[in-house]
Amino acid sequence: MADRPSGPGAPDSDSWFRRYAPRPDAAARIVCFGPAGGAPAFYRDWARAVPDDIEVVSLVLPGRERRAAERPVTAMSDLADAVVQAVVTCMDRPTAFFGHSMGASVAFEVTRRLEKSRGPRPVGLVLSGRPSPRRLLENPSPVAEYDDAAIIEYLRGLGGTPHELLDDPDVRELILPPCRADFQVIGRYVPDLAHPRITTPVRVLLGESDPATPIRDAERWAEVAAAITGTHVLPGGHFYLLDHLDLVVDHVLSALRGEAASLNGTSAAPHSTEPRGIPRLTGPTRSGKEREAVTLAPAYHERQIRLGGDVLSTAAALSETSADSYVLFENRGAIGWAEGEHATLIVHEDRTVLTVNDLADGAVPAVFTAERGVLQALDQALAAVPVREWRAYGWATFELSYPLHGLPATEGDAPLVHLAIPAREVRLEEGSALLRAIDETELDDLERRVRSAEALSGAFGSTRRVTADVDGHDADAYKAAVAGAVDEIRAGKLAKAILSRVVPVTSPVDFPSTFVEGRRGNDPARSFLLRLGGWETVGFSPEIVVGVTGDDGYVVAQPLAGTRALEGDREGDSSRRAELYRDEKEVFEHAASVRLVVEELLQVCTEESVKVDDFMSIKERGSVQHLASRLSGTLAPGRGAWEAVAALFPAVTASGIPKAEGCDLIRRAEGGPRGLYSGAVLTVDADGTIDAALVLRSIYRHEGRTWLRSGAGIVANSTPERELEETREKMRSVSRFLVPAAHATVGGETPDSALAEQSAALAR
Repeated sequence: MADRPSGPGAPDSDSWFRRYAPRPDAAARIVCFGPAGGAPAFYRDWARAVPDDIEVVSLVLPGRERRAAERPVTAMSDLADAVVQAVVTCMDRPTAFFGHSMGASVAFEVTRRLEKSRGPRPVGLVLSGRPSPRRLLENPSPVAEYDDAAIIEYLRGLGGTPHELLDDPDVRELILPPCRADFQVIGRYVPDLAHPRITTPVRVLLGESDPATPIRDAERWAEVAAAITGTHVLPGGHFYLLDHLDLVVDHVLSALRGEAASLNGTSAAPHSTEPRGIPRLTGPTRSGKEREAVTLAPAYHERQIRLGGDVLSTAAALSETSADSYVLFENRGAIGWAEGEHATLIVHEDRTVLTVNDLADGAVPAVFTAERGVLQALDQALAAVPVREWRAYGWATFELSYPLHGLPATEGDAPLVHLAIPAREVRLEEGSALLRAIDETELDDLERRVRSAEALSGAFGSTRRVTADVDGHDADAYKAAVAGAVDEIRAGKLAKAILSRVVPVTSPVDFPSTFVEGRRGNDPARSFLLRLGGWETVGFSPEIVVGVTGDDGYVVAQPLAGTRALEGDREGDSSRRAELYRDEKEVFEHAASVRLVVEELLQVCTEESVKVDDFMSIKERGSVQHLASRLSGTLAPGRGAWEAVAALFPAVTASGIPKAEGCDLIRRAEGGPRGLYSGAVLTVDADGTIDAALVLRSIYRHEGRTWLRSGAGIVANSTPERELEETREKMRSVSRFLVPAAHATVGGETPDSALAEQSAALAR
């Protein structure tokens, strides 16, 4: 690489940068990459346009200014490699890159290399006045072949240099040498389009009358960048930014504000773990408008308090009195309760959309396309969440199965996953609660609400019940569907399928009270209560789909297959338990499920780590008892938590064997989307920990309807009558605990409204 400065005489890293206003104590930096032939002075005025604790650094290329004696670099690969070595010394604090024209391509290539090295990376990349790399390959620039006269005419056409300077022979002698080198860089630039798309958030700017960058070319940056936070057209031509400095700087400050900044520590140098805040500007910008504060990756404010009441009822009371979206997720007594959506992540088959809802300048969606997989796009979006130490709460529908298993998408564009980064969060365990809020001023009110919910918790619940026809509704149609599935299984099309039936609930139901009563009457692996993304659900999950521990990549699955009733009659329950172990159909169904989970774990875990920790024990889950196993493994090097989810979703105990064929049969036999049923309610932590509960034993409310749903595992020797009875047994885990809404009537009577009045008072 002859053009790269190297050896004993090579310049040190500081020679690559010019600081017109040095600020060694700056909280953040902007590194500016200039246009072809440009000098660092192109960005001289930026230091006066940014807050006092942001430092602007201009790139100095060989052959310019104080480096005039050095040989210019004429190859993009050499230039980007050299800049990478130098720029890491500037990235000991949050840093944004801005590149204009040729500088945009250089900034992109530098960012690509930084990501590949897994070292420091910019929190945001602002690309200005430059077509996308793919467009440059399709329409290569001829400038590498230009002679001096052609270079001068090209510069005239761009309009960035006064004509009188271009006409001055002495000035031309200063301009031409760096232009010749840079035009070689531009003209011979061959982007590597086989490289994965960068995940650093990208904002694209261009002038509305720029002949070099039509908007259709600028928009194609999405082909090489996974997170395009916006494409913005400003008045002017190729050098529009000279007349709109404040607008351009505001866009760069938005990138520093962390509208899509990484929270996994990669936005700063390896030894820097805490992004530093930037105080509000005092005084206006040159446009006369006071610039908004720049806040880098905020963290939650926290407060620990002691509790004396029942945590389940306290969390349910919080939900009862909430006017916002919320998710309650319980794991064997430990409860996470999340309210509001500071940020929202919505997954569709072809994209994930991240929206930060609490930005002062409005919600700016960032789109991550799913070219490398639907959950890979979600993973990229989560890495761009602009909060530290977050926990996301939400749900995944069963229809996420289709893109994961290569099946055609369902009609419409309904979300497959909805995750919320909460504005407020309470983590409850017996005796204490940890309060968390993005806005510190909300902690006092949140504590007041928790104390009020604690006081109300003792009165929470009801002995009154709503009934649903779990025995008879749609029974004949379900038995016919089971018979059809058995025929397909015996024909060799698949080995197992899980078909479900729906039972409507026609009376209004109090979901928080139903959660409390149902949780008292069940012993689930996880339980949940939520109102999020148009869905309301109460559930008592018998098993998890998958659990992943972020710090060590430990993966757990707990398949349950094989069912008998659990009626509280010790002798009868014991007899049915023994029958489970003797029943050929139930044992085969369970063993086949365990074998498939082993195969799925082996896709993402090291072979030696995959094991069956517990095989075919009995788990009691409310109104039923199941054959249950527990399997585990450790993620193989290079494998991530979402790859484990992709391998294990949907749960084998809710889909079929093979899964693709099982999902296809479900879609044909059930005649419509399942939605949350047999999907997952989950929490995701910033360190990569995932806890995904299988959505079974639940009641659902969506688009004005309320219903129960349950299914049964069907194999070759299944009988329709037995599978129908199994759905009844499972539904009773929920149907026995349906509490009427406060103003509903049961048997012609109006329920006691004391609890409703207390809840209303708390809500006020």
